[in-house]
Amino acid sequence: MCEPLGTVQELEARMGRPFVDDLEKRQAAAAIADASDIVRAYGSPLWGCDEFDRKVRTPPAVKAVTLAMTERRMRNPENFVSEGAGEYQYRYAEQGSNGFAPSKQEIMLIEKLANKYGVRTLDVVRAVSINNRRTFPYDETVKDVIDAENSS
Repeated sequence: MCEPLGTVQELEARMGRPFVDDLEKRQAAAAIADASDIVRAYGSPLWGCDEFDRKVRTPPAVKAVTLAMTERRMRNPENFVSEGAGEYQYRYAEQGSNGFAPSKQEIMLIEKLANKYGVRTLDVVRAVSINNRRTFPYDETVKDVIDAENSS
């Protein structure tokens, strides 16, 4: 069984305030679970899983990315870019308006922590055909192949 990659208490500490009611705590727990699933999809599906964590510890930065994604969701659940009322206007940072979607930098970090890199190596096998046709020497116009044995 895989656990969420963060806790509600850790999220409260990052947001700088306690959650006031059970509804907000349940929403935070669900958001952490969703963000954990997204992080696992980009990284390792075994992060936070009991049998895996006993052998190989999940990197601490994975928790940081998960909680950062969750904090964006909790601060701006409707994914607003800006809002206004009368003369009051407020604009969120572009990154703050993408909700659960990890940023390019977060994706790169997650992939690095999972040892996934953009450059991959592949074994390439090419079929080689051998024919008996003589191709050298050839004349200057390269139109006719000259049989070296019969040219003397």
